[in-house]
Amino acid sequence: MGTIKVYKDKLTGNLDTILSVMGFTLGMFIVSLYYLINLNQKDIGTAVLSACLIYLLFRKKFKSEAPVSSEKDRLKNGLNLSFYLVFLISVLVYSMNLYYRPISYFILICTLAAIIASEILYVRKGDKVAPILLQIFLLSILIRAGIYYNFPSLMGYDAYFHAGMAKQITETGAVPPIEISNKYFYYPLAHIFVSITQLMGGLDIKDSFFYSIGFADIFSTAGIYLIGKKLEGPQTGLLAALLINLNNHNIVSGITNITPGSLVLCYFIIILYAIFSEKPGLTQTGLLLMVTILIVLTHQLTTFVVLLAIISIIVGKILHKHLYESLPTTTVSFNYILFFVICLQTYWMFTYVTPGTSFFEMIFRPLINVLQAGSSYSSDELIVGTTSVQNSMETLILHISYLALPFFAIGGVLAWFSRRDAEKIDKFSIALVVVILYSFAYGIPLLGMRNFLTSRWFPLIAVFLVLVAASYMLKLVSLFNSKKAKISAIFIIMLFFSFVMVTTPGINKDNPLVGKETTVRNQFKNIEIQPVKTLSAVYSGNILMDAPYDSCLFYRDPGYNVDNATYFNTNQVESGEISSEHLVLLRRATLWEPISINDPDRYGVNIIKPLPAEFFNNFEAPEYALIYDNSDVLAYIKESK
Repeated sequence: MGTIKVYKDKLTGNLDTILSVMGFTLGMFIVSLYYLINLNQKDIGTAVLSACLIYLLFRKKFKSEAPVSSEKDRLKNGLNLSFYLVFLISVLVYSMNLYYRPISYFILICTLAAIIASEILYVRKGDKVAPILLQIFLLSILIRAGIYYNFPSLMGYDAYFHAGMAKQITETGAVPPIEISNKYFYYPLAHIFVSITQLMGGLDIKDSFFYSIGFADIFSTAGIYLIGKKLEGPQTGLLAALLINLNNHNIVSGITNITPGSLVLCYFIIILYAIFSEKPGLTQTGLLLMVTILIVLTHQLTTFVVLLAIISIIVGKILHKHLYESLPTTTVSFNYILFFVICLQTYWMFTYVTPGTSFFEMIFRPLINVLQAGSSYSSDELIVGTTSVQNSMETLILHISYLALPFFAIGGVLAWFSRRDAEKIDKFSIALVVVILYSFAYGIPLLGMRNFLTSRWFPLIAVFLVLVAASYMLKLVSLFNSKKAKISAIFIIMLFFSFVMVTTPGINKDNPLVGKETTVRNQFKNIEIQPVKTLSAVYSGNILMDAPYDSCLFYRDPGYNVDNATYFNTNQVESGEISSEHLVLLRRATLWEPISINDPDRYGVNIIKPLPAEFFNNFEAPEYALIYDNSDVLAYIKESK
């Protein structure tokens, strides 16, 4: 028994060192496979090995959260004043450019993030943090409004379906039947929330999404601050709140493609705050149960991730009890997990994707098939990775954009597994959650399963990532002794971090700084929306257009049947032949902007490229008549012979 205790003490005392060595070795192995078998994941390997190496080198020099002195400091006052000055300039620059945000706008956004991070270093325990939280919220609103309102149309793909469902609830006062709502007939809470906002504010559907889920997504991040404050102090809490508002995964889920999963993220933060605040009682229990039921009725797969995260927290607490002999907390019990599982499983079994298939069957049947017969599709692309056609600088920026947060999070996880931090049960459990969720997020696709949609897990995983990443950033800054060096370090870190986050193509369709050749614009000008409105009111036949321009059918005349519309495929573009009678819409912008062209011979494959000029020229043939031209959009109709 004594021998076991000795080994356990050695393990817990050196857990961070052991894991960092293992991580460094794993990173080296992944990078070496790139040269041995062309495994195209060297960027991930480099991030893992470098994060572990930096931690190994500096782990003994890290200090606890220690604010810089603010006595007689003109820089502190200058930072506060400069934030609002730069903010006003950013608003001015944005308002002066329609459908386009210049490079200066992004530089100003990054400067604002760096200023806030610098101000956070001055915060002491007991200081008022409301002014900095206000700055974080203002920056987040500016980023999201800048993306969301740069075009009059909605942004994203799923957003149009959910907007249409919410709009019908507003108009009819009832959830549309399953023939219209599909599986969301059983998950209507987000749509009802948007509809209520629309009715109470007298808003259109676009504004309703922003003022309901968009704002909820921003202000719920105050819960991240409260969790971080409890775990490590106000600096960690504030920096974590800033990071989650800058993280591109959360910007995508919260604005550029709003779905019910966006609302689940808000509920998730509330649940985590209730768990980590450790205030057991009737109020806390009632809040947990109520929000759990709301989550189950809001979305399917993101709710499953919430359950998985909470189970991981419980596992972490149990493991901590055995390793460190800590006292268990009573906030979340086995009974709560059982309640969550029963609610989710029961609801999944009685909600249907098709008339004969429950959601439960749709999710778990492929898992059984994989376990029995193996993957139904090749996992070569998942393992080897797709080859990039971008230049080296674009590739570097794009890869850093999704590796920057995990890079800092790896160091944070290792730090929270160290003897000093791991003795705190909440820190240990959060670090373990990051490991578990990332293992599932990357492991499930490698099994050959796509129906868990693990790419949509990352906004939820980011809730934990920002906590450990913020802690690690502050530890890195603590390596410097002088105040000026610390402020300069955090300013530079946040400047570059925010730059790679806000310039990614996924949230930057109007001005893709990187990936310009492969970024498909899915936001549209009024001059592009108007042809769909006009022509769908007078024409009831087949309309052929590019994807994603077909999303403008959301603005069609109410009498037009959307099933009569389709979009170009590779056969039509290459041959120039359009079978049967169609009304063809051509946007002139597609001559230089890439669009998504479906390959009918390969399921799920789309070619990203501009339309060739020869394709446009084909419609000058006698069998086509030009019936509309507003300088941006041409409409041809193929006349019957």
